[in-house]
Amino acid sequence: MRKLLPAIVLFAAVACDGSENLHTPEWTLSRMLEQPRYEPYGPSTFFDDGRAMRQPVAGTVSREAVLGSALFMDGIEEGHYAGRFPLPVSSALLAEGRTQFGIVCATCHGVLGDGKSPVAEKMQLRKPPSLLTEEIGSLPPGRIYRIVTVGYGLMPANDYQLTAEQRWAVVAYLKALERSQTAKVSELPPDLRVELERQAP
Repeated sequence: MRKLLPAIVLFAAVACDGSENLHTPEWTLSRMLEQPRYEPYGPSTFFDDGRAMRQPVAGTVSREAVLGSALFMDGIEEGHYAGRFPLPVSSALLAEGRTQFGIVCATCHGVLGDGKSPVAEKMQLRKPPSLLTEEIGSLPPGRIYRIVTVGYGLMPANDYQLTAEQRWAVVAYLKALERSQTAKVSELPPDLRVELERQAP
């Protein structure tokens, strides 16, 4: 064993030699910035068909097939913000939207969506805007859905606490809320006008 000890020590010293790793680091990071790569849809001399992008593996399932349509998940239809709802706008959907709006949105935007709330009054950097303005009211449902999903400005994303269906419910309720705050009596159905006049003081 004593005869093998010098050989083991010599082998360990050689194996642990890290001198090849001792070099001046490259501070410009050019190796990370200038990496050989193919651009999407660009040509390629490596593949036989001359294209850089590869066909999906046979049997690949699209993201939309797993999660739902682009309209439902992203608020996008034919490359534009959707102008319609992917769900039937029912009383149940509006009720769910009202509940979730009260939990998630009203804290900052106010119960009426007018931007008036105790929390908003204490915000110094930028106060939450009223959601009843003509500018916001003109936005298509898909645009509002995207704002609720990914956030806007200082407003955080809400996709982590609201499901896609709940987010659409909030959008539907907001549209109903906008309508309720800006509708004229003359635009109401006759039976509702009569009822409103009966209840008026």
